[in-house]
Amino acid sequence: MSASIAEREPALAVPDLPAMARLARFVVRGEVAGPVLAKAVPIVLDTLAVTLAGGAEPGHARLAASLEPHPGGVPSFWSGARYRADDAALLIGMASHILDYDDVSMQAVCHPSAPILSALLAAADREATSGRDLLDAFVVGTEVLIRTGQAMGFRHYALGFHATATLGTLGATAAVARLRRLDEATTAHALAIAASYASGLRVNFGSLVKSLHVGMAAANGVRAVRLAEAGLEGAAEALDGEGYLNAFSGGETRHWPASLELGRPFALAEPGFEQKRYPCCYLLHKMIEAALGLRRETGLDLDSVAAMRVDVPQGGTKPLIHPYPKSGLNALFSAPYAIAASLADGRIDLASFTDEAVMRPALQARLRDVTVVEADAASRHGSDVGLAPVTVTLTPVSGASVSRTVVLLPGSDKDPITPDQLRAKWADCLKRAAPRADQAGIDALFDEGRGLPAAARIGDWLGAVIRTVEEGRA
Repeated sequence: MSASIAEREPALAVPDLPAMARLARFVVRGEVAGPVLAKAVPIVLDTLAVTLAGGAEPGHARLAASLEPHPGGVPSFWSGARYRADDAALLIGMASHILDYDDVSMQAVCHPSAPILSALLAAADREATSGRDLLDAFVVGTEVLIRTGQAMGFRHYALGFHATATLGTLGATAAVARLRRLDEATTAHALAIAASYASGLRVNFGSLVKSLHVGMAAANGVRAVRLAEAGLEGAAEALDGEGYLNAFSGGETRHWPASLELGRPFALAEPGFEQKRYPCCYLLHKMIEAALGLRRETGLDLDSVAAMRVDVPQGGTKPLIHPYPKSGLNALFSAPYAIAASLADGRIDLASFTDEAVMRPALQARLRDVTVVEADAASRHGSDVGLAPVTVTLTPVSGASVSRTVVLLPGSDKDPITPDQLRAKWADCLKRAAPRADQAGIDALFDEGRGLPAAARIGDWLGAVIRTVEEGRA
């Protein structure tokens, strides 16, 4: 077992270590300071909110029906059933991502929080785990996830992998290993197992399998730690050389870049994650902001424009594989729909992505009037895509064309979701999960969650969340 949190060393620069030893050392020894833990609190609240809402979706119920309850196991947030830890992680993980409302890190083109928190909620002994312990493991897991993605660059995503799933498996393993205070050798074996568990393809975007990927990553993180604790050993070279980095980068990355350090600073703190204002693929958010801004400024709506154009960076359409969606799930990855719906409705929210909303004849008829153009310059890193401007140009039925360019990442530290917006999102999500829940009770849970760093055990708060959802379900 490793040292306690209070005894751990600060994250150290280790430019000469192989990737496996580097990650294992960081997971065991890296120190997470109080200010970083504090920054994790609203992110955990945001992720739990969208997870609770996602559990009300029919697709999530189908997954639950396929699993066998396990007496004495992890309690479900949505029913009285209990499940084995890995099955609980699968359920929580799918719920966390099914609405595509969870946060993003454009440094690795992924959703960092969902697989990590899902694994921790399933693996933690809720009566023995403090709020600080949970946050500490969460920060470490997301750091491993994001920095591994940075090590491989945008090539990993461009090859067709769903980075949240592939990177999330390593991150979830790191988080659970940290929570369980494994030593470096056992942590390394768990990461080696996770390297072979990692999977997920972008071609499944627009289907339930995309959100299932997050559950798979969380469940496999729990399994990898359990197997390593049981004595299963993996290769020390599972990440370097011919291993994970090489395989998932198409041969571009064989070793961890010496300049890429873990926890110096933590990605969660600088530049931070992008928390979503809109429940859809994050690469739609800048174009939504631009389209809604033009509607407000000019009064133009869908009926008053003849054509719409969106200019995006190269790679900016990689996940947008459903230009002409036929379902709400498809529309989460549709640039034409995002533009048309923004102009038609003057808003984008959870109601925008029902099957009925997507299949409105007036919108379907206009999807081919939206042109999406990628820039010529290549994007080598996820941050290249994230930081590049997105421009929406509207050509009215009469009059001159108008354009609006959005540069800042919506929901990032440069354009943050406000505390009031986060509280409202929490309430909206919990009302979706538990329509009969009392508003005062929902607000009280949010306020209690903000005190997570000082909580002696997470079970009290999570138990109250479970009771609120159970009592408030229709």
